[in-house]
Amino acid sequence: MSLPANLAAVHAQDPGLIPNPRHQAARIIAAELAMSQATADLQALAAQQPSGLADSLRRELATDRAAYAFRAAARQEELRIYELAGYASVENAVVPLLPTNVQSPMRYAIAGLHSLYILGGIDQYYLVNVHFTHAYTEAKPVSTLRSYYLEAQQRYGVDASYLASINFIESNFGRVNGPSSANAQGPMQFLPGTWANYGEGGDIMDPHASILAAARYLVHYGAPYNMRVAIWHYNLDYDYVDAVEYFARAYRTDPGWLDRMYYWNTFG
Repeated sequence: MSLPANLAAVHAQDPGLIPNPRHQAARIIAAELAMSQATADLQALAAQQPSGLADSLRRELATDRAAYAFRAAARQEELRIYELAGYASVENAVVPLLPTNVQSPMRYAIAGLHSLYILGGIDQYYLVNVHFTHAYTEAKPVSTLRSYYLEAQQRYGVDASYLASINFIESNFGRVNGPSSANAQGPMQFLPGTWANYGEGGDIMDPHASILAAARYLVHYGAPYNMRVAIWHYNLDYDYVDAVEYFARAYRTDPGWLDRMYYWNTFG
């Protein structure tokens, strides 16, 4: 991905003004490039075969650096996305300046945020800020979670993207396990009574058991043939349904969006 020439020059802005579209686009592209480079570095390092202890240590350190670079870039992009979500005029000006493969999933992610804002009773979107409050290590690795989503998809027919979206919305991938004000618990936020019907004796706090139970619950209410009705029964609000569907579309459009959103709102 190359930086468009018309985005190369970024000028200082009055902090009282709304975000500058070209400035925002350049920062998003920089984050995209950083994530692409970090991913390439991690793949190359994984393919190496160290010849001894020293080589093993060097590869471990290089892997840690590349992984941190990816996390840092994902968080920088999250900041920019929240800024775009705060101003419709900026979103409409910035997104067309981005590479075409980024545009659709970004619009879906922003629409998902808007649905969550409406669900939460927020009508001044620009007041919402990112808070990096959870250690990324508080959740199972994204590769492990992805394997759980795919297992549930294979066993129950519920597309993995919906399960990932619900996991993100309900608990930031298992980092906020409750109990909620309604006493919902675990990575997929089940009420104890509902868990008794769908948990099959598993641990409500276990991500694997919880994700499989969510798939069973959705199937009971119409998935995969009527996903909107099934998701509505998960949380009786169509703004919630919209949020789940938008994030799921982002993950289906580009599976890499699951990898980056996994690090949203985290530190470390």
